[in-house]
Amino acid sequence: MTKYTWFYSFAQALSVDQIIALEADFEAFLSQWKTHGTPVQGMIQIRYARFVIIQADPREGRPSGCSIDSMRHAVEQILTAHGLSWLDNSHVFIADEEDEILALNFRDLPALAAAGKLKADTLVFDHTLSQTDDLSKWEMPLADTWLRRYLSVEA
Repeated sequence: MTKYTWFYSFAQALSVDQIIALEADFEAFLSQWKTHGTPVQGMIQIRYARFVIIQADPREGRPSGCSIDSMRHAVEQILTAHGLSWLDNSHVFIADEEDEILALNFRDLPALAAAGKLKADTLVFDHTLSQTDDLSKWEMPLADTWLRRYLSVEA
């Protein structure tokens, strides 16, 4: 079953203490997340200390506009309470050769590709997935994503 998926990303890695505090607040939100009075079967996880991934199973409590808005509002409140903010959609995330996760501005991709800093096997975290139950598709080599168009040589 395909799940609704949302991604929130940070410019810098979160500390262990930040992750623990955020996880507790996200669990509290999940326990009361509803759509039209029906609990949303959801999951929130923090990956690589850089990403918050939220998924909702539409089989029970299919998220509606209001419940999606309440989720976004809750995430914003939780992050603000911890002095955090997420990066907007103008950023693309890759893992460099040392496996460090980098936030790149979308506008910079053509120049980075031309300079050879983006390669076919560069690991990309694809935040464009909005409906997936397979998060393994979220981490893909650049050549297997929509970003392949920036490669100077076809993969």
